[in-house]
Amino acid sequence: MFKFALNQAYYMIKEFWAGIVHFAGATAFLRKHRLLYFYLFPLLIGLLFYAVLGAFILMFARDMTEQLLGPYIPDQLPEYQGFFKFLNALGTFSLHSVMSFIAGIVIFLISSRFSKYIILILLSPVFSVLSEKTDEIVSGKQYPFSVLQFLKDIVRGSLLALRNLFLELILIAVFSIAGIFAGPLAILIAPLLWVIGAYFYGFSMVDYTCERRKMSISEGNAYIRKRWLFVCGNGIMYALCDMLPYIGTILAPVNGVVGATSGLLELENKEAETAV
Repeated sequence: MFKFALNQAYYMIKEFWAGIVHFAGATAFLRKHRLLYFYLFPLLIGLLFYAVLGAFILMFARDMTEQLLGPYIPDQLPEYQGFFKFLNALGTFSLHSVMSFIAGIVIFLISSRFSKYIILILLSPVFSVLSEKTDEIVSGKQYPFSVLQFLKDIVRGSLLALRNLFLELILIAVFSIAGIFAGPLAILIAPLLWVIGAYFYGFSMVDYTCERRKMSISEGNAYIRKRWLFVCGNGIMYALCDMLPYIGTILAPVNGVVGATSGLLELENKEAETAV
C-alpha cells in the first residue's frame, strides 16, 4: 500500500512538473523550429485590443462620471491652506476630470482582468494552427487541412473561452461573498482565486489538443480532468508569465499552447512505453 501511494505521489509530481518544464521550454522549441513569428500575433492583437479599450475609456469615462456623479460633486477642487497648499496645483484640473481619470483607471483594470479571454477568442484560429504544427514536429504526424474543421475549431475555442470566463466570474463572486463570512480564513480567498484562474488558463491551452483530436466538449472535459495536474502546472506558469506587464500577454498564450501540446505528447508516449 505504501509503495503504491509513493508511486502515485511520484506520478502526480512528475505530471505537474511536466506542465511547468514544457511551458518554460516553449521559447527554445519555437526558436529551434523557426516559429518565433507566432509571438507577433498576440503582440498585434494586444496592441489593437488595448488601443480600442483606451479609446473607449477616453470617449465614455467622462460622460459616465458626469452622468453618475455630476449632480453630487462640484466642478472645481477646493482650495487648500497650510501644509496641503501644494495640492492647489491640482486646481488647474476640474474635479470631473480627476474623477473621470480615476473611473478610466478602474475600467481599465477590470477589463484587463478578463482581457486574456478576449485575446484567446481572437487568437483561437492562430493557436489551433500552432498546436497542430507543434504536434506535427513532435510526433511526425501530418494533419490535412480542412476548412470546415478549421471553422469548427474556431467556434469551439471561442465558446470554451466564454464558458471559462463565465465560470471564473461565478467562482469569483461565490468566493468573494464567502470571504465576508470566513473571518481570518478570508486571507486565503485571493490566492485560491489566483489558482482557479491559473487552472482555467491551462484548461484553454490543453483544449487545443482535444479539438485537434476531434473530441466533443464533454470528452475534452473528461480528458482535461484526468490531466488536471499537468493543466495546473501549465496554467500556473501562464498566470505567472501573464503578470509581466504586456510582455506576459505576448509570451504566456504562445508558450502555453506549445507547452501543453508537447507536454501531453511526451506524457502519453511515456505511458505507452510503460504499458508495453
